[in-house]
Amino acid sequence: MFDFIDNLLSGNEDTMAYICNAVLLTILFITFVFIFVLFQQKSLNRLGYKREYINKNYVNVLYSSNWRDDELAVLLIIPGNPGQAGYYQEYMDLVILHSDEQFRACVVSHVGHSPASDNIFNVRDQIESKLQFITAKLEPGTKIHLIGHSFGAYIALKLFEKGIKLEKSILLFPTFDNMGQMPKAANLRMLLRWQSQITAVAWLTELLPGQLKNKMIQFYSAKFSKNIQDHMSATIAELITPKSLNNVFGLATNEMAVIKDPDFKLIKKFKDKLVFYYGMHDLWAPLDCLRKLRKAVPAVNFHIADEEVLHAFMFSSCKKVALKTVEFLTGNTRYDINNLIPNFEEVAAAARADGDLEYDFCDD
Repeated sequence: MFDFIDNLLSGNEDTMAYICNAVLLTILFITFVFIFVLFQQKSLNRLGYKREYINKNYVNVLYSSNWRDDELAVLLIIPGNPGQAGYYQEYMDLVILHSDEQFRACVVSHVGHSPASDNIFNVRDQIESKLQFITAKLEPGTKIHLIGHSFGAYIALKLFEKGIKLEKSILLFPTFDNMGQMPKAANLRMLLRWQSQITAVAWLTELLPGQLKNKMIQFYSAKFSKNIQDHMSATIAELITPKSLNNVFGLATNEMAVIKDPDFKLIKKFKDKLVFYYGMHDLWAPLDCLRKLRKAVPAVNFHIADEEVLHAFMFSSCKKVALKTVEFLTGNTRYDINNLIPNFEEVAAAARADGDLEYDFCDD
């Protein structure tokens, strides 16, 4: 140590070069951290989140541009899993647009998902978070319509069970029936086995500036979805962090353990306020589930999406689903299978003769 000081005082060139390099590296490191934080913040700001304090935790919420008009009924959009609100930005905007602003809307992220948290939150926590948002953030007497997507449909049903006064509500591609037995559950279990490796990769991507990370996501996402928008790449970037992924995986594990047989008595009680929207080839909510639902609650109001509309509709079919949502909310439509499959009865009879039960979902 004293030799180092002596060399410094005597102007030793090696010592001076060492100090200059150390200072330079420190400055570069601080600059990198500053740029990283700045870009990350800009990335999240572009999503237009408002951070709300709900039930002792912070949650990011997306509000429609007409949110301050408190005379309008509220559309409360509940995400699936992953539960970042940003995935539903375009869908929410289109619903407001095509309903001629008859409603105001918000998307409430899942606690622990956005913003990400070290704590892992389960199914009960997510239900309680949405319940607290309604009771603490919405004015008494507000008319509330729920729109639950995937796991969000399960939460919506639980909010009906809690006794919250709700208007007509839409359950999109609903997963409320024995989730661990669904065809896609095997894929999820495989991902869960690789959780530590996936979160390690996510940790490495956190070292990248936000805009670069978004560009990489857009590049790779283009292989699966054309014209992915900036808000979607920013939302995926928000997901790809160790804290967020651990919450997504933790919630998924709990979903498979908790979501068992549907509460058909509850659905029967509120059937006039519920619209179920299924996909033709949805492996999280297959038509077998609709068949069970119709057998238990024959008068249930159900609809089936066009064949190309997928479970994660937000990436490619926002407009179609938004238009259907407005139709469900503002009209009294019921499903007519012949609009989707001409000569349905003949097609279904031929399928049954071949042992194919795909079309049995319409049988009483």
